[in-house]
Amino acid sequence: MDQSRARKKPTPSRKAPSKYVEIESALRAEIESGVYPVGSLLPTEHALCERLSASRFTVRQALAGLKASGHIEPRAGLGTIILRDKPREAITHTMSSFEDLLIYPGETYRKHLAISVEQLAPTLAHFLGVASGQKWSCLKAMRLARGTDAPISWLDAYVKPEFADVLDQPNPNGVSILKQIEERHCHFAANAQVEIFVGRIEEDLSEPLQCDTGAPALIILRRYKNSDGEIYLVTYSVHPESRFSLNFEFEKQVSPTIA
Repeated sequence: MDQSRARKKPTPSRKAPSKYVEIESALRAEIESGVYPVGSLLPTEHALCERLSASRFTVRQALAGLKASGHIEPRAGLGTIILRDKPREAITHTMSSFEDLLIYPGETYRKHLAISVEQLAPTLAHFLGVASGQKWSCLKAMRLARGTDAPISWLDAYVKPEFADVLDQPNPNGVSILKQIEERHCHFAANAQVEIFVGRIEEDLSEPLQCDTGAPALIILRRYKNSDGEIYLVTYSVHPESRFSLNFEFEKQVSPTIA
């Protein structure tokens, strides 16, 4: 046997983590242990560069990781504020059927903030896809993660008057308004129009959603029609960046071959 083949191959050395990963981990540990309490400011980039002997680019990479996990948030004219001492809640929703498109995962719930009756002005009616002048019930709410006060999304929901009583009903399981209407009125959606697009957090939503005005947001507009083609429920939900995701799963159906 060739002796060179008999020699034991050297064990490859484990690659050391990147500098920014080490810095991100160290800062996260300091935040979670209370060195930098919630509500306080993180040292400036310049101060962190000097303290950690790192370039500004490396420090910014580390801070980007902390921002993505929800620990920190840069505030113009103020600095980088500590938002929370634990990673932000993020909900992932995998859809495998039409039904899944209509509801949120069970680990979230809807918190009602205000219910009103609105006579639809032409602009709003056009947006909803219905005739102007009608009176619809409007719900303003937030969807939160169970066991925390972490806001997942903001919700504006518009419901035809004959189904609006579901908004006053107990909803311990946090099911969707669509499902409540099905269960209480035996009224089912025959068609769902869904628009998903990227927008920005408006000023009036920045405080309840705990994010900056102008921050990126995933916006989902859903219009539900009955078998007569009439829209009876419209929901408009705003999800701040990294709070919620929709994962589509498709399966190709192969028709059997006829001999």
